[in-house]
Amino acid sequence: MVRLRDGLSVLWREPGASQIGTDPRCAVVLENLRPAEQDLLDRLRAEPTIGDLVREGRAVGLSAAEVRRLVGRLERGGVLAPDATPAAPLQDVPRTGTALDASRAPDIGYWARVSPDADGRALLARRRGCVVGVLGVDRLGMLVASWLATAGVGTVLLSDPSRVLPLDVGPGTFGWADVGRRREEAGAEILRTCAPRVKTSAPAGARPHLTVLVEHGVANPVRARPLVREDLAHLSVVIGDVAISVGPLVVPGTGPCLRCLDLHRCDADPRWPAVATQVAAAPREGVETSLAALAAAIAVGQVLAFVDERPVATLGAALEVDAVGALPVRRAWEPHPECGCTGVVADDQAA
Repeated sequence: MVRLRDGLSVLWREPGASQIGTDPRCAVVLENLRPAEQDLLDRLRAEPTIGDLVREGRAVGLSAAEVRRLVGRLERGGVLAPDATPAAPLQDVPRTGTALDASRAPDIGYWARVSPDADGRALLARRRGCVVGVLGVDRLGMLVASWLATAGVGTVLLSDPSRVLPLDVGPGTFGWADVGRRREEAGAEILRTCAPRVKTSAPAGARPHLTVLVEHGVANPVRARPLVREDLAHLSVVIGDVAISVGPLVVPGTGPCLRCLDLHRCDADPRWPAVATQVAAAPREGVETSLAALAAAIAVGQVLAFVDERPVATLGAALEVDAVGALPVRRAWEPHPECGCTGVVADDQAA
């Protein structure tokens, strides 16, 4: 089959020139086209085979060689789908079975347009096989979990036995009827509502591809210790007084871990352990509405980049955002020489 990438359309510019797509990162302009070639480009919307195009081309006066040459220009422009598998119209994809849910159409189309090598359907199929855990299911954690589910992550595991508080209620998260319920139980119902095919439990022994740790005030290295011991990747999300820090995404054995960050803070402030202990024990505050949405979007983007095997901005770094400027600031760290999480030995010990 010969088909355009999902979401791209053929646009007439002038006699002899047609355009496919509008964004400079994925659009191409074909010039010096004959009228018959412009007509033939419109036939791509019907997802024909090469044989179909050759027959259509002959009907408008194009030879088979000219048709193949035109298809070659499209291939070089990166606007054709990377596979030859016929795709059902996205609005007709059933909600059940092995076919992708029709609600995933925007995701499929977007990632198909991002890169000439991208395949939106294959990417969504990969997400379906992923397991992501969310530890800490407050207002922000629930936003992260629900958006991961609607983005196609197949299994989202929630871990938070505490009760839903009024300050957890908000758009896209818990409702007033959930107040007083266990967060992980109420959250699982919300996930199944927004993404009916998502799984909220995994077989015994299943290893999450990534775990999101949502914490207030300070990241607790002790809480992350089992994840490091089990060699499980995890993303730290810390809700501060004014800003939320998303990162680092820790892949055990590479880059700094949360204990590294704690040691760096101790170097900068010898009283940090005393302060951190009090902050960790302080009552939790709510999250400002727009800040919760900003931080959740950043966290979800980093999780999806990791499971999609795309570049991740929070490896060894954090993206810090507040509701005032609304633009994230990236802060990076090196492994601390006294931690040993990456096999680094302190200079005085190596001597």
